[in-house]
Amino acid sequence: MKKRIISTCIFLMTISVYAVEKQALTRESVNEHWKDIAFWEHGASSRLIEQGYNYAWESIWDDDITTAWVEGVKGNGINEWIIVDVDGNYQYLDYEDNILNKKLNVNLRINNGFCKNEKTFYNNNRIKKAKITLYEVPLIAYEDFRGTQALEEPCIMYETEIILEDTMNQQNFSFTCSPKAPFLEGSLYLYAQLTILDVYPGEKYQDTCISEMSATAEVIEEETKKKSLFQKFRK
Repeated sequence: MKKRIISTCIFLMTISVYAVEKQALTRESVNEHWKDIAFWEHGASSRLIEQGYNYAWESIWDDDITTAWVEGVKGNGINEWIIVDVDGNYQYLDYEDNILNKKLNVNLRINNGFCKNEKTFYNNNRIKKAKITLYEVPLIAYEDFRGTQALEEPCIMYETEIILEDTMNQQNFSFTCSPKAPFLEGSLYLYAQLTILDVYPGEKYQDTCISEMSATAEVIEEETKKKSLFQKFRK
């Protein structure tokens, strides 16, 4: 990778302003995601392309830690971001059914840095501190050429900051939250955005990398839920 370590305040200030302007997940970008789920152009704020290699968004969820998403701006990549959609059983929830009282357990899994080997891991930046933003958006699946579309602009459901360890091992983070947007129709769908706030500096390059990131959300069942048939007849 070509970006050498440079400490220039002017660079960092310029990068921060540029990244914030394009940070929000929009209805348009959600619709673009559903047009091409495998190659989502707007799933990351930037990506590094050099020497025939494309360290793109899709590298972050390919179940291969020898590949990585690498931000593509000058400097440490502060305020650069990447977004993944959230899998899980929550997807049956519809806004028509008054779901704002539903609690969700969201699990985020991250392989920090470029985990191809120890050399690529330590040569490049790893994330030290990040902001996690969970978006909710109402989706509808048409049975014609329109396909799956967002009905409204995404709403921020939850935000927090996390500290990542400087390790190649998978790291897990859990959050409990509830839908909050007063949407009137559509099915609940979630996206998780990671924004770089601080890094462990690389020994050779200033590129900040993530090898894998995925998220799931499960509905937390109420304690008053009816017992199963097995429990009913158990003495």
